Amino acid sequence: RKAISITGCLDGQTSGDIGRGGIFTHSMLLAIAELQVEGEDQYSVGKLYNKTLSKDNDVFDSQQDICLQCSPGFLPNQMAWPLVPKQQYSSPLGLRSMS
Repeated sequence: RKAISITGCLDGQTSGDIGRGGIFTHSMLLAIAELQVEGEDQYSVGKLYNKTLSKDNDVFDSQQDICLQCSPGFLPNQMAWPLVPKQQYSSPLGLRSMS
């Protein structure tokens, strides 16, 4: 079976919250919005994960470790991200230009 898991932090950590949702969630939503601005309408889980890490570092500088795990023999660039917006998308925090 082919499976990928992305989590907001390690087991021994607590996910950060900004008062309007989690840091991982907002990092991913900012990444999705930026990929759309870059003209990406199809991308892999790996590409979104890397962009999510970048947003976490650039915007939140959080101490939590966003993690990705794949089933054996399967790589994150081998699975398409299934939830690509089909229309214009702005992340909830993107409206405040936090990039």
